[in-house]
Amino acid sequence: MTWRRVAEVLAREATYRSRRKTGRSIRLLKLTGGSMVKYNALLLVLFSLISLGTGFSALGGRDVAYANLVMLFVMEILMGVLFMALNLQVLVSDRLLEPMFHLPLEETEIRRALSWIGIYWGGAALPSILIPAGIVASIILGDPSILAGALIGSLVALALSLAVGYLAGSLATRYTRSLRGRAISTSVWLLVLGIGFLMGPLAEGVSAMRGSELLAALPPLCFSLALSSPLALASSLALISASYALLRVGTARFWRVATRGEVAPPRGPAKWSLNFGVRAALMRDLKLVSRTPRILASVIMYSFMFPLAFLLPMLSGGVPPELKGALLPIALAVGGLGGFSVLYLYVVEAAGARTLYSLPLTRADVAGLKFLAHSVMNLPIACAVAAVLSVMMPSGAFPALLYLASFLGSALLNSLVYAAMLPDEPSHWSTETFGRAVIGVIFIVESVAYMALALIPILVPGSGALLALAGVASIWILDGALMRYGRRPL
Repeated sequence: MTWRRVAEVLAREATYRSRRKTGRSIRLLKLTGGSMVKYNALLLVLFSLISLGTGFSALGGRDVAYANLVMLFVMEILMGVLFMALNLQVLVSDRLLEPMFHLPLEETEIRRALSWIGIYWGGAALPSILIPAGIVASIILGDPSILAGALIGSLVALALSLAVGYLAGSLATRYTRSLRGRAISTSVWLLVLGIGFLMGPLAEGVSAMRGSELLAALPPLCFSLALSSPLALASSLALISASYALLRVGTARFWRVATRGEVAPPRGPAKWSLNFGVRAALMRDLKLVSRTPRILASVIMYSFMFPLAFLLPMLSGGVPPELKGALLPIALAVGGLGGFSVLYLYVVEAAGARTLYSLPLTRADVAGLKFLAHSVMNLPIACAVAAVLSVMMPSGAFPALLYLASFLGSALLNSLVYAAMLPDEPSHWSTETFGRAVIGVIFIVESVAYMALALIPILVPGSGALLALAGVASIWILDGALMRYGRRPL
C-alpha cells in the first residue's frame, strides 16, 4: 500500500540525514534500519525473552500469573509511550514531512503513514511484551482464555501507547524561545521519560489486590474474563473505546503540529554577535539544551531523577543491613549511569552539526566540549547528591568523592565513544547517527557493568572499597585510551 511505502521512506530519510553519504554505516548486525522487520527485530527478541521468563511465574499459581500479566500490560504501554514519543517527534523536529507535500500523495495517505510510522519504528515489537507470557501462562494453567486476553490486551495496549505517544510527540519538540512553552513541554517530557517510576508503586498495588474481585477489572484479565464477569465486560468495553478515542485525538493533533512550524519569527530586527573559543561553545550548547524541551528533560531524567530514585528509599527507610557492605560500589554504579545523558548534547546539534565540520576540531575536542557542557549543567545536582551520600554513609566524604569521580569519568567516556562514532562527512546528528540499537546496547552494557560492581560485594563480602576504586580507575584508564584515539579530525 502507498501509505506503508511512505512510512518506510520517512524512516529511511531519518536514517539518511544522520549518516555519512559514503562509506560504511554504523549499524549493529544491520538491524537498525531498512525494513520494518529490521527496525523491530532486536526489540522483538529482547521483549520476548523478558515475557517468556515472566510467564513461567504461573508455576506459583493463578494469582501470581494474573498479577504479572497486569504488570506486563502496563509495561507495554509505558515502553510504547516512550518509544512513540521519542520517535515521532523526529518527524516534527527534523521536518521530515516537508518533502512528502511535494509528491502526488493524498492527505489521507500521508496521515495513514503517520499512523504507520509508530508501528514501523518499534511499535510492531510491543505485543511481544505480553503475548509470550500469555502463551506460557495459559499452557501452565490450562486456561486458553488467558491467551485470548493477552492477544486482545496487547492490541489495546499498543493503541493506548500510540495515542499517548502521538500526544507527547506533538508537544514543542523543536528549539523554541518561549519560556512558557519550554516549561510546559519540559514538564510533559519529564512525565513521559519518568513514567517507568510508576512500576514500583503499581506492582505493590496489584499485589495487594490478589484474590480480590476487583482484579477482574484490570487488563488484560478483563478481556480473559469478559464472558463470565459483568465487571470484566464493562472494563473491556471501556478500555477499547478509550483507546480508539485517544488514538483518533492523538493522531489528529500530531497531524496539525507536523504540518506547521513551531518557532515564531522574531518581531523585530534580528540581533547577532560573533564569538569564538571554549566559553562561546559552552554557552551555545547550554542555550541549545535549555531551549529544546525533550533534550532538557532527558538530561534531567538521567542525571537527576535516577540518583534521586536511588537515594529516596534509603533516606526514608534507612540503609538495609545487607547493603551496607556494598554502598561504595552502589555509589559508583549510580554515578556511572548518570554519564549516559551526554548523548543528548550530540543529538541536540541536529542540522547545526554540519557547521562543526568546517572548524579545526578533532574528535577529542568535540568530546571535551560536550563533556564540559554536561558537567556545567549537572555538577550542581551531582554535588548535592554527593553531599547526601557523605551524610548518609558512615565512611564520610569517600563515597561522595567516589560518586563524583565515577559520574565525571562516565560522562567523559560516553562523550569520547560517541565522538569516535560520528560520521566523517557533514551530516545531521540525531539518534540515527549512532543507531538506535547501538545506543541501546551501549546503555545495557554500561548498566550491567556498573550494577555488577554493586552486586559483587554482596556475593563476595569484604572487597567493596577495593572493587570501587578499581572500577573508577578502569573508567579513567579507558578515557585516557580513547582520548589518544580521538586526535583524528572531525
